[in-house]
Amino acid sequence: MKILIIFDSMYGCTEKVAHAIKDGLSDLHQVEIMQISHVGYGDLANLDLFVVGSPTHGGRETEDVKTFLDGLSDHALRGTRAAAFDTSMAEEDQGFFVGKIVKWFGHASTRIERLLLDKGAEPVLKESFLVLDKEGPLKDGELERATEWGRHLMDK
Repeated sequence: MKILIIFDSMYGCTEKVAHAIKDGLSDLHQVEIMQISHVGYGDLANLDLFVVGSPTHGGRETEDVKTFLDGLSDHALRGTRAAAFDTSMAEEDQGFFVGKIVKWFGHASTRIERLLLDKGAEPVLKESFLVLDKEGPLKDGELERATEWGRHLMDK
């Protein structure tokens, strides 16, 4: 199976998660991983699975991820399975006010999933991986959880 994982990362946490997901998929599939600034629309040809990741800031994906996905034609991902992931702080790890904002605005993976659906993708899964602070580090066990999530992406 041909799989492409693309990501944007501000402080390195989302990139680490993307590589952990790749580790979960690599043994059985042809997996390529690319930072969003290096991806071209031609890279999406003949994919079996397209995975998109972004850090969450203000409930949103990064502008580069949004711009890339918005630039796809309406049916560019028709017939392609897709998954979305993000890195974000857990609601319980934040103060009352910031926790309410996270609860209200949500996570980048939800918005990415919506953009993928709009382009004709068939979503597989979405997931949030937790960081301890705005700039990280990742919460203990999150890289292992990302590898496990990667192992199961093709099962769904």
